[in-house]
Amino acid sequence: MFTPNCPHCKSVVFRGVGVRNSVESAIAWLVSPYRCSLCGKHFFLFRWLAPLAGTA
Repeated sequence: MFTPNCPHCKSVVFRGVGVRNSVESAIAWLVSPYRCSLCGKHFFLFRWLAPLAGTA
């Protein structure tokens, strides 16, 4: 959550996904959901740490 990489496998290859439930919708103003392309784990990043579209 504090670094722009997967907390499980440390990969920097991930993509944004949609919110899955009402709890995620409630905190969507603060964090964005992502899924690692390497290990497939779901995690969150603070919005200001998330990479900009097209920069990866």
